Amino acid sequence: MSKIEYEAIKKLLDKKRKEIRNNKLEAQSILVRAGIFTKNGNLKKVYKEICTQQSPD
Repeated sequence: MSKIEYEAIKKLLDKKRKEIRNNKLEAQSILVRAGIFTKNGNLKKVYKEICTQQSPD
């Protein structure tokens, strides 16, 4: 990916992030379309099983 392509994608992502910042329904819609959440708002099984580092207590 060239620097010009990177900058164009970054600009589009920043614009979309600003659009959905205060719109919970739009943010959820994007996550459902991306296949991360179900229509009911639950995390899909493949993402539930991902191991993440836990912060020390």
